[in-house]
Amino acid sequence: MVGIISSGIGSGLDIQGLVQQLVAAEGQATSQRLLVRETRFQGELSALGSLRAALDEFKSAAERLSEAEITAARAATSSDEDSVRVTTDTDAVPGEYEIEIVRRATSARLTSGIFVSQSAAVGTGTLTLTAGGESCSIEVDGENNTLAAIRDAINNAEDNTGIEASIINAASGSVIVFSGSETGSDAAVSISQSGGDGGLAALTFDPAAGSNPLTLSQEALDAQARVNTLDVFSATNTFDSVIDGVTFTARAATEGETVRVSVTNDTAAVKGALSTFTVAYNSFVDTVNQLAAFNPETNEAGPLQGDATLRSVTNLLRTELSENTASAAASLDTLTAIGISLDENGKLNIDDARLDTILADNFRAVQNLFSADDGYVSRLTGVIDSFTGSDGVLETRTDGIQSSIDGIALQNEALNQRLVNLEARLLRQFNGLDSLLAQLNSTSNFLAAQLSNLPTPGGNTAS
Repeated sequence: MVGIISSGIGSGLDIQGLVQQLVAAEGQATSQRLLVRETRFQGELSALGSLRAALDEFKSAAERLSEAEITAARAATSSDEDSVRVTTDTDAVPGEYEIEIVRRATSARLTSGIFVSQSAAVGTGTLTLTAGGESCSIEVDGENNTLAAIRDAINNAEDNTGIEASIINAASGSVIVFSGSETGSDAAVSISQSGGDGGLAALTFDPAAGSNPLTLSQEALDAQARVNTLDVFSATNTFDSVIDGVTFTARAATEGETVRVSVTNDTAAVKGALSTFTVAYNSFVDTVNQLAAFNPETNEAGPLQGDATLRSVTNLLRTELSENTASAAASLDTLTAIGISLDENGKLNIDDARLDTILADNFRAVQNLFSADDGYVSRLTGVIDSFTGSDGVLETRTDGIQSSIDGIALQNEALNQRLVNLEARLLRQFNGLDSLLAQLNSTSNFLAAQLSNLPTPGGNTAS
């Protein structure tokens, strides 16, 4: 607004306050009308955002029903978890397996003869340690030729191929133990020496030799199991390629006994996904009811009460949920057939007993009902995408509403500028009038003073 230096000098009026009231009165109706429109548009924009969020949540829950970890969900159990632990993936096929753990995989272990102590000198030269076909060399000289120093040199070598050294100090003396870090028959360990004074020969081992200074106290062996009486082997204690989609781990030998492993359809995973699906849809229904609500007592309506878009998406989704699916089994081609139905409030309910029976008897049909090309997932997500997609109904409406809000902002700017101009004009006019009144008052005061100095009629005369 434009300010003034002084006002009301001639008239005694509060010209500034009077002008502000006139300007406010001039802009009040238009400003209020624009505010009402913007508030309505903002409410509608927020409502559409809530609708989009509810639809996106429902879409995510629906899509989950067609993902592999749900459509091909399998559960595996072992009759003896302490001996055989089992897991599955989506390639697993339901079945029963008898598994015997003959032996667990082992790593090589070599034990030396007895030395006086760990500080005893062994010899000098080069030790070459080989594990699984990979070798590293350790140089031993007069400064690191004790049993303890050789142990440390092996363990600290940057190119150590997987052999760890340790020392056991017994009453009779000290021994050094070489242990392979990998299991399986391909992880055999050998140690050779060259150069030096020859003392390192006490720490050598050649698997092909008849006798060796080091004793093979444990051989590197593959794990062995029998699956339905068929022998299978693994370099580790994990068997992940014996049964498609099934991985079992040998945790202990079963000493001739078998462990029963069962692979079944994971109905719990499917039921959980279906529960999430129904909760998400019912949340969508609650959102719709809130946005379209009307309270007759307060005469207040929801931001999308009577909205065509809201009605359209609700009716389309409800129709799809009620339709049958051609690619499903003839007797299981609707949600109702598997125990999921719409109640009188338009919400989904699950008959757990019915669903359990269907999943137990016809798991694949339930999967197809959702994941088939014309299943519920593709049909429901198609409807939702037509509203929430980049060129969908909600995007178009949102863009239109935002344009209207931007237009109101421009109208407000124009109104403010018009009122600024009006204030400046009124101030000029009122200040001009005030200046004229000041001049008139000055003239009036002058005339009054002059008149008061005129001779009084009937005054004294000369004698």
